[in-house]
Amino acid sequence: MSSAPSPAPAQVDVQADAVVQVDDLSISYASGRRDVPVVRGVSLSIRPGRALGLVGESGSGKSTVARTLLAHLRRGSRIVGGRVTVAGSDVFALGDRERRALRGGTAALVAQNAGQALTPSMRVGRQLREALESHGLPGGHERVLELVRHVRLPDPETIVERYPHQLSGGQQQRIAIAMAIAARPRLLVLDEPTTALDVVTQAAVLELVRDLSVELEMAILLVSHDLGVVSAMADEIAVMRDGVIVEHRQTAELFADPQHEYTRELLASAPRTSATGLSAERGGGRASAPPPPLVTAADLVVRYARSLPPAVDAVSFAIGAQETLAVVGESGSGKSTLATAMAGLIPAESGTFTFRGDDGIEGDLTRPVARRSLDLRRSVQLVFQNADTSLNPRRTVGAAIARPLRLFTGSTSPDRVAELLEEVGLTPDFASRLPAQLSGGQRQRVGIARALAAGPELIIADEITTALDVRVQAGVLDLLTDLRDEKGLGCLFISHDLAVVRGVADRVAVMTGGRFVEIGSTEDVFSGPNHPYTRQLLDATLDPGTTVLRGVDDTTRTWRDADGWDDLGDGHRIRRWESA
Repeated sequence: MSSAPSPAPAQVDVQADAVVQVDDLSISYASGRRDVPVVRGVSLSIRPGRALGLVGESGSGKSTVARTLLAHLRRGSRIVGGRVTVAGSDVFALGDRERRALRGGTAALVAQNAGQALTPSMRVGRQLREALESHGLPGGHERVLELVRHVRLPDPETIVERYPHQLSGGQQQRIAIAMAIAARPRLLVLDEPTTALDVVTQAAVLELVRDLSVELEMAILLVSHDLGVVSAMADEIAVMRDGVIVEHRQTAELFADPQHEYTRELLASAPRTSATGLSAERGGGRASAPPPPLVTAADLVVRYARSLPPAVDAVSFAIGAQETLAVVGESGSGKSTLATAMAGLIPAESGTFTFRGDDGIEGDLTRPVARRSLDLRRSVQLVFQNADTSLNPRRTVGAAIARPLRLFTGSTSPDRVAELLEEVGLTPDFASRLPAQLSGGQRQRVGIARALAAGPELIIADEITTALDVRVQAGVLDLLTDLRDEKGLGCLFISHDLAVVRGVADRVAVMTGGRFVEIGSTEDVFSGPNHPYTRQLLDATLDPGTTVLRGVDDTTRTWRDADGWDDLGDGHRIRRWESA
């Protein structure tokens, strides 16, 4: 495959009334005495009320392009050619004062992690007030409440008195959007805005943004690796690879008939909830006789404090050798608490939770990890969601893998470290690298290798593909499936992404309010859900190429009346586009 692909045909025409106009933009980073090009000849435009999706793998240059719309360049980088115009102004020709007015006033950013973007020690209402006053707008109490109502949060009087940590992920993201639209900007830049959100909350946030873009006539640039999100939100899509836009077309046309080979690869890698494509090929939902159980839970209750309701409430299930049980549900449903309890990081309050391995190891999983036998700790291993924070940045990859080897086998053989790296698709030379020298997918593979170093019989995978782009995600999922089959591992797979679950799970448990409302084979749950909540999750899932939030005719689209609302629960509703 060519390392420097050329742009594909069917480019979207430049619009005279565009809010955003990028012409032949090229950016380089300084590396020693050399300039390394990271963006090459990028041109795009966005009109009022329209959304452009910018997709591509990590390192493709999409976030670099997005940040230039706010006149931001990372240290060590420079524009070597081209021009960036927002609302008629050349953003890199602005003085300091005009540039400050641009950021948040003319163009606003909604970052990936709203929890980190909000000040943790400041109440939400005060942060909204500061966002208004920083642009010379009245920051009175009623205006703050109006902003909260604008992003459809219930009980604004209570919300404004809370600190960010007292809000859910979806509520935090809505507050971040409220701050971004405080000055009614002409452009809204969304950088992976729904990565950590469950499907119901994601649908509500996307519907909100799409509604605001029409109401306020904002142009939107959406940066995402989630093709389902992009297909639902964007009117047109630009696909980036190695700093070049290789294809830029209307959304429906791109998904129906992708022209560039790289676009076709991305679409083929994207997981889907349908029973066709990559999900079926990966082998999730295999029909076979039930395997002997490795883990059995009966009426399991986990509570964080006696004064709080149970986070896991009377849950019963079993996981067999060479079987993957996926647990899905919204944020706060209890699925990660269940994984944490299985790993022994939080004790169970009541019920039975037992492990019986093929090699004769038995143990009580209601005990915290410090009170478990060494053999039981070896047999049950956890792969964390964020490999960036679970690996010590000052220790090499080899040292990270050698530590469990030393603990559970008494050996730190470099040959065994090399074997483990090869088992997860990495070469032995990775042992000398630091985590910062690895990509996100490579770091996640190191996390899996570290778990395998113990020689486990059961792997707990807690949202391990959340922040990965589609091709890297597909590789990690294939690896996990292959290891399950080759080593006979059992797996508890926690995810809010139902399309991912369809591709890896043999059975699916649907969780809400700390309880399982449905559990069954993957095929049965996806093809004929029995519980309304399961149907609600499936309906909120955005498969690539579907048209959940976009209209067929952008010039005549209108909202349906109240009868067109679909209730998604927890105060969230979604409404669908239709042509007038």
